[in-house]
Amino acid sequence: MKKLINKISREQKTRLLLLLVLFVSGLIVYRNYIFGNELLVFSDVGGDTLEQYTMHYATIVNHLREGNFSLWDFNNGFGISMFNLNLFDPSLMVLYALGVILGPAHMLFFLVWIQIGRILAAGWVFYWFLSEFSFSRQSKFIFSFAYGLSGYLLVWGQHYQFGMVTVYFPLLLLFCEKFLRKEKKWKLFPIMVFFCGIYSVYFTYMCLAGTGLYLLFRVISLNGLTIRQRMGKFAGGCLLMLLGLGMSFAVFLPMASILLNVTSRVEQKRTLADLLKRCFTLNKQEYYETLLLRPFSTNFQNLQELGDKKYYGFWNYYEDPVLFVSVLAVFLVVQFLLLFWKSNETKRTRRTAYGAALFMLLLMIFPVGGYAFNAFATVTYRYTFLLLPMILLAAAWTWDYLKKGGRASIIGVVLVCIFMYKACRMGYEDSLFAEYRQNAVITAVTGTVMAVVLLLVNRLKVKGEQVLFSLLALAMAANVICEGTVGYEDRMSLKKEDTPAETVVQVTDDYLEKIVEDPSEQQARDFIDKPQAYFRELYSQDIQDILGFLRETDKSFYRVEKDFSSATISMDSLAQGYRGVSTYNSVMNSNVKDFVNTCIPSFYYADRNRYTFWDNAMNNWFAAFTGVRYLISKNSSLDSSKYTLIRQFGSMYLYQNVRESDVARFYDETVSESSLREADKKIRKKFLSNAIVLEDGEDRESAAGLGKSQAKKESKVVLDAPQKDTLVTGSIQAASDGYVLFMIPYEDGWSLKIDGEDTKLQKGDLGFLACKVKEGNHALTLTYHAPLLKEGILLSLAFWIIYLMFTVYTFFVHRKDTII
Repeated sequence: MKKLINKISREQKTRLLLLLVLFVSGLIVYRNYIFGNELLVFSDVGGDTLEQYTMHYATIVNHLREGNFSLWDFNNGFGISMFNLNLFDPSLMVLYALGVILGPAHMLFFLVWIQIGRILAAGWVFYWFLSEFSFSRQSKFIFSFAYGLSGYLLVWGQHYQFGMVTVYFPLLLLFCEKFLRKEKKWKLFPIMVFFCGIYSVYFTYMCLAGTGLYLLFRVISLNGLTIRQRMGKFAGGCLLMLLGLGMSFAVFLPMASILLNVTSRVEQKRTLADLLKRCFTLNKQEYYETLLLRPFSTNFQNLQELGDKKYYGFWNYYEDPVLFVSVLAVFLVVQFLLLFWKSNETKRTRRTAYGAALFMLLLMIFPVGGYAFNAFATVTYRYTFLLLPMILLAAAWTWDYLKKGGRASIIGVVLVCIFMYKACRMGYEDSLFAEYRQNAVITAVTGTVMAVVLLLVNRLKVKGEQVLFSLLALAMAANVICEGTVGYEDRMSLKKEDTPAETVVQVTDDYLEKIVEDPSEQQARDFIDKPQAYFRELYSQDIQDILGFLRETDKSFYRVEKDFSSATISMDSLAQGYRGVSTYNSVMNSNVKDFVNTCIPSFYYADRNRYTFWDNAMNNWFAAFTGVRYLISKNSSLDSSKYTLIRQFGSMYLYQNVRESDVARFYDETVSESSLREADKKIRKKFLSNAIVLEDGEDRESAAGLGKSQAKKESKVVLDAPQKDTLVTGSIQAASDGYVLFMIPYEDGWSLKIDGEDTKLQKGDLGFLACKVKEGNHALTLTYHAPLLKEGILLSLAFWIIYLMFTVYTFFVHRKDTII
């Protein structure tokens, strides 16, 4: 063993030690989630984890386990492309594998370990990146540790897939550096872009924009090059990034197609003058107050929405700029700005560094960064992960500068202390929970230790510099670990075990009595510690018995819904495996959203990203219109004029809608979209019930004459229950020429064959698929192919061939040069 250890280089030992320290730190930060009863799933400000993401993972795992995975999922609202979900995040792929093996309920227990894995990966990769520069091992170790536990990873990592960007971005920077230096393995640069490209369109855009800017500043900073050579370097790096992006097109293009063509995520075009005004108009005062606080802590402005002690930042806990990578980094970056100008670096390098610093400052002062890194759609500060490596590069340089005998600027230390003490005082006074106040105190204490050490370094006449630097590192570690921990304290998290069924009613009644509008600390803790029946409700055997009964008795395509909210508000269907209409989706199909806005805004819940049926359940006309044939209820006596009781399953009751409730219907009369929009609620309902709404439909001021069609009454459209959701078959009995409306979102990718012949699809009722049909009996086949998937695969193959040819060519050229 000793011989084996001796064979390991000091550099390798440092990297292994980094992983060990990060792992132990992760155990401390997530101790309640590893050793306690909490799961890394939240129902507070991080409620997307409970309400959306874990349900996405559940539907992926369920389809894989059942062998019917496809690229369309009818279990998610009216239906959604699976490219909307995070299929190719490597950390989540591990989670999916665990879910397939152990079951979807068990994979939640591994979320915390996946997060710790991201922390280890981020720290390891950042150490690798810092190794491209001439930093000391101590400096690389300390600031890789800070990066692994950065505020961005620990805050946005609570949203799972967001955390992986902190691994991908330094990888891109690493291989960008290798390309600039023409070091070994630089040709892997496009491979890194490829992995980023299949991970997320959203973050790939940010990462490539950030890498491109990094490449630009680095090319400018290089010495001894002509303008032409600099342009060549920059162009070469950009071409490698484009090559890697092209290699990812098989996944990237279908994902991009959804964002650009289906959802309303990207806003309409604006004039250049309007765009410039938006980009360079100062933010509100609250933004700048938050901007000054957040480098010191992400948790000084509270987290929960509890009475007066609510989050008081600019936007919310997640969406405001996340800039924390230790208080030490703040001290050292300020020192960098004050000291770098008199360093031994070349004038070009110094000017470029200050130019980059000014550029980043402008990005943060004005909304331009929030617009530019979000494709000029809306302002968002999720891009701040791009700034963290730059901050730590400056901090690492300053650390080594001090280690080599440099002295810290007293003015810089004092300036940071003033802002730090103000931030800590605000964090202490405005925090509801003791843990947050303790974090403010620890931040102030560790920050004071850092300030004193920085003032003493290289000013003492006695030896002891190494002790001071060790003290500085320990203070930073305490600061980072404490800051990371507090973000996971006092959270409304899912528990590993439900409240016992025999006591849950009484415990819930007691819990509701304790809720007050402006809680004290103890009352707030009581509010957070709410009773839970999550696993019992989500994996109810009664629900599964009902769904099994329906599969046996009804072989057609129908939809099922519930008249109550249970485990989640809108997404139970993804875990329980039924086709409903409720959903929670941040990138809703804009056509369906247009229908909901116009025809039934009550379908929204809380915001425009959630459709919930349960609070519209007694509107059985709406249920029938959307194809909801069956209703699951805990009530044994629903209105029999709306729903007929079929039978009881344990504590649940299965009802059938008294109205015809089909996913597809025949119409022989039309109404124009403009007529529908202009009609009042009563007339609009008659329009939708008796005619199909088309863009070029008949203009009508009233519903007079509608509803008398004999052909409509005699016609029938039946869809078979899909075995895989990308293929829907069925039959049409049309008593006259007319139209068929499918309650499937109008979205690129769907194609229709009637009697084996291609038939054009069009938009009906504002948001759904529709087609013309001739009189007679017909067989139909609806097929979904992800848009741009075929083209993406072909382009990916082409780019991979180009990459391989390029790699082989450069290998032989290098070999020839070596021989010569």
